[in-house]
Amino acid sequence: MSEITENAALEMTNVLSYRSKSTQSQLAMASKEIDELLKNNDAKKVGSSVSATFAIDTTGSEPMLDVEILIPLDKEISVSAPYMIKPVFRLRNAVKIRHKGNPALMQNTANELMEYIKNKGLMPITAGYNVTVQEPTSPTDVDSLIVDIYVGVSDNIL
Repeated sequence: MSEITENAALEMTNVLSYRSKSTQSQLAMASKEIDELLKNNDAKKVGSSVSATFAIDTTGSEPMLDVEILIPLDKEISVSAPYMIKPVFRLRNAVKIRHKGNPALMQNTANELMEYIKNKGLMPITAGYNVTVQEPTSPTDVDSLIVDIYVGVSDNIL
């Protein structure tokens, strides 16, 4: 059982946002394009990368993910579609859980968080935002992954 924190907040400034409906391989290409975009603008990532999956369409031959990638930058840069800059990203009144270890098991951690939300009678109002706290140092070191998962919840009592 992981520790779950209520009333958690996630805030970032000068955030590069990339939102698309993509396959896993298209997302890998987009990640390389983002690295090139930062390099060309002499911008650096400050803080953790964040991703959110809003939907998954499995009707085709390969799943299409409706995903947003958020990267806090050290300065504001000028971008064009499909990118945008969010001067501020703020998620408040969230429930947070930390996943440590193999990314293949992260769905279990997310399920634990959703079960907690359900048992507490909370109403989720956002997708899960995955904050990469620690990347694996190598492809064989997947167990060193640390990701915080935030889900915004309504503070209404109905």
